[in-house]
Amino acid sequence: GASSGGGFGTADGGGADGSSGGTSGGTSSGGTNCLAPVDMFIMFDRSGSMARDKGNGVGDAKLDCNIGQNVESKWCRAINALSGYFKSADSKDQAAALQFFPREGHKSADCNTGDGYQTAVRPATDYQTLPSDVFDADLNAAKPDTGGGSPGTPTEGAIRGLTRFTDANRRGGRVTIGILLTDGDPTNTNNFDCNTKLADLSALLKAHHDATQVRTYVIGMDGASDDNLETIAEGGDAPLHPNDMPGIGKSCGN
Repeated sequence: GASSGGGFGTADGGGADGSSGGTSGGTSSGGTNCLAPVDMFIMFDRSGSMARDKGNGVGDAKLDCNIGQNVESKWCRAINALSGYFKSADSKDQAAALQFFPREGHKSADCNTGDGYQTAVRPATDYQTLPSDVFDADLNAAKPDTGGGSPGTPTEGAIRGLTRFTDANRRGGRVTIGILLTDGDPTNTNNFDCNTKLADLSALLKAHHDATQVRTYVIGMDGASDDNLETIAEGGDAPLHPNDMPGIGKSCGN
């Protein structure tokens, strides 16, 4: 799945369902199983805690890197894994769009609406067919938001934007999914008004799935808060995965 490239652990639902081979298991409107290529909208956490090796309080808070570098931070593990997947043969015929959170210019109101997060930084419209290296420039240019005025980790705004994008960008003959790539620590800093309650964030994903049948996968990486990821993921209705995935030890933090 989308955890290819190494460094990822996965919450309930694992990686992009059936991503190798260019098809994904989905469910038709009649309830029968079908196979179709995947369109995935990836919402990527670039909060300050991603610059750390573990949690919110361990390690250097400025551990950025570029693709190909080996730096002990959640951010570096994540960008290398994403880049590897986007360019891999396993991604053939899939398609992706990418956005980061928090975005530059984030406002408190964005948490209640998802404004600004309902569009992708790349591509400008729809999805980019994979495999492709077009996302590498964005992954290298982005970095964890460790500035003093950071809004923290506005997961509510990110989820609302993700649900809006995947609702508005569904293409015939393909399976649409959302992917929330995060270390699992929603926070509020500097008086930004975002809901950080895990059950409420999970409920947003459940409401989206109930209305659209679009699943959301929650993906973490070494050092993420696995219990938080599991709680948020429950609402996305992605399939469960074993506690130990092939090649990924302790994939639920167990």
